Amino acid sequence: MAMEHEISNTENFDATQHAEAVEFVDHVAKYGIPRRAYEDAQRLSLEMNLTDDQFDQLLEELRKRYQHAKAEPGESVGIIAAQSLGEPGTQLTLRTKHYAGAAEVSVGSGIQRVEEIVDGRSKAKYPTMTVYFAESELRSSKEEARKFAASLVDLRLSDVMVFKENYSQHAFDVIPNMHEISDKGLEAESLLKKVSDKLKLDHKPLKEGGLRFTIDGKEELLKLRKNLIKLMQTRLQGVRGIDKAIVFEENGEFIVKTTGSNLKSMLKMKEVDSTRTTTNDVKEISKVLGIEAGRSSIVYELHKVLSENGINVDLRHILLLADTMTFDGEIRGIVRTGITRKKSSPFARASFEETSKHLLDAAFYGEKENLQGVVENIIVGQPIKVGTGVVDLVMKQQ
Repeated sequence: MAMEHEISNTENFDATQHAEAVEFVDHVAKYGIPRRAYEDAQRLSLEMNLTDDQFDQLLEELRKRYQHAKAEPGESVGIIAAQSLGEPGTQLTLRTKHYAGAAEVSVGSGIQRVEEIVDGRSKAKYPTMTVYFAESELRSSKEEARKFAASLVDLRLSDVMVFKENYSQHAFDVIPNMHEISDKGLEAESLLKKVSDKLKLDHKPLKEGGLRFTIDGKEELLKLRKNLIKLMQTRLQGVRGIDKAIVFEENGEFIVKTTGSNLKSMLKMKEVDSTRTTTNDVKEISKVLGIEAGRSSIVYELHKVLSENGINVDLRHILLLADTMTFDGEIRGIVRTGITRKKSSPFARASFEETSKHLLDAAFYGEKENLQGVVENIIVGQPIKVGTGVVDLVMKQQ
C-alpha cells in the first residue's frame, strides 16, 4: 500500500513537472521569452506608462537577449562554469580581510573568502551581520540606534571587572573597571551585588572600590578556581556571539553592522526587521531560514567578493555552482567530503583526491561504473557525451 502511494505521488510530481515544462515551451513559442520575463515586462510597462509600440520594442529586446543567453543542447555548462570561475580566481588578492566602512568591523575578502564559501565551511572566519530596524524611531535617531547597538554586544563579567587572586592569603579581590562600566552604561553597585550573590562568600569593601572575598581554609582551591572562571564568563547582557556593533547610515536610515553573528536570536527581536537583517555566514542562513535562502546567500556572497575585486563573471555560472552545492537540501562544499563523496561514479570520485582509496573501496563493494559523465569517459579514453559527442551519426554509403 505504501509503495502504491509512493508511486502515485511520483506520478503526480512527474505530471506536474511535465505540465510546467509544456507551459514554459508554449509561452516561449508564443512570445519568444519565458512567462516570468513576460510578466516582468508587463509590470514595467504599467509602471512606466509605455505605449503599445514601446512595449513591443521592449519585448523584441528581451527576445534577442533571451536567444543570445540560451545554452545549446549538449553544451558542457559545468566545465564552462568551472573555467569561468577558476580563471579569474587567479586574479583574486590574498588579503585575509578588509574593513566594511570602519576599522572595527572586518569581513573576509579575496581568495580566502571564496574558498570559505565554495568549501562549505561550517563557520565563517569573519562572521558579520547587517541589522535593519523595524521601528521608525531607531531608523531615524542615531542615539537610539547606538543604545540598541550597545545592548547587542555579548558582555561578560570579566569585561567590566578585574579579578585579583591571592590564594596564599585565602582571598581574592573583585574591582570594577569604571571606564568600561560607564562606557557600557552599567552600574558598579549592581554588578558587585550580582557577584556577591553568586559566590556566597564572606567579603568586605576595599578602599579603591570593589570587594575582597575571604576563602574558607577547608575549601578546595581547584574547585574555587573553577567556580571563579565560571563566574568571570557570566553574561551580563547582549546576544551570544556578537563581539562588536557599529551604527552606520545607509540610504537615509541607521543600521547596525556587527562583528560576530547570531541570526536566530536576532530575528526574534521585535526591534529588528526580520525581512532584511542578514549575515555573511552561509551555513547559518541555511540552518535558520532554509536551503533556498542558503543558495541565494552563496550566489550573493560569491558575486560580491568577485565584484569587489573587479572581476566580472556571468551570474549563471555562480547560480550553477550554488545549485550543485545545495541540490540535495544541504550545503555541500566542492571538497572530497562534500559533493565529490556523493557521486555515484567510482572514477569520478577517484579523479579528485584519494584515488587509490576510492578505487579500492569501489572494488571491495563491487560498485559498477556506467561511464555516464565527462571525467569517467576521459579516464577510459572514450568520446565524452557533450557537444558533438551527444550525437550518434550513421551515414549510408549511397
